[in-house]
Amino acid sequence: MKKVIVGLVMVGLLASVRAETAFPLKVDIDVSTKRHRESIGAGRDGEAKVEKVQVNVKIRKSGGTVPEGKLNAELYVIGKQIHTGYLGIIDVQKGPFELTKENDFTFEYQSPKYALGKTSGNIEVGGEYETYLVVVSDAQGNLIDSRCGRAIEDKGIAFIRKLGPKTLFDRDGNVIGELKNPGEALKRAIPAAVDPGDDD
Repeated sequence: MKKVIVGLVMVGLLASVRAETAFPLKVDIDVSTKRHRESIGAGRDGEAKVEKVQVNVKIRKSGGTVPEGKLNAELYVIGKQIHTGYLGIIDVQKGPFELTKENDFTFEYQSPKYALGKTSGNIEVGGEYETYLVVVSDAQGNLIDSRCGRAIEDKGIAFIRKLGPKTLFDRDGNVIGELKNPGEALKRAIPAAVDPGDDD
């Protein structure tokens, strides 16, 4: 009788493990971006603007079983340098979260606001928002799903996750150097771009 009970318990455990393996967690990742542009000034050589950006992320369970331990979310805010066309990671936001019955198996996050300055006209410097990358992983760091505003292969996603904030890279994923604060370039360029000129 004991052997039968032990056998039934083992079968139950194996079935549970198989069910866990057979139904991995699936999530829907929704991302929306609020963008607002303001003109700082204009002159004979161009115009100076600042773009304010905020990214909203919503992660919802769409199927499968939620694994044990907290999940991890990574948000990469990606910008483009105006005068080179290179891409750069403006900011990285990482943190644990849970999908539970109490929160309707849904997690929402709002990023800080980013102010990106640029000039246009004869003097073009600064930066602008380009896209985002959201990565969801389990407690061990295994990738569950990801979403990006543009097509990025798995190799590219792994590359971006290794980059430090403010690192410049081209569209092929080659590291170029450090992305300086676009606002600094804007501060240097504004006086020249918005100079009304000499009326004499």
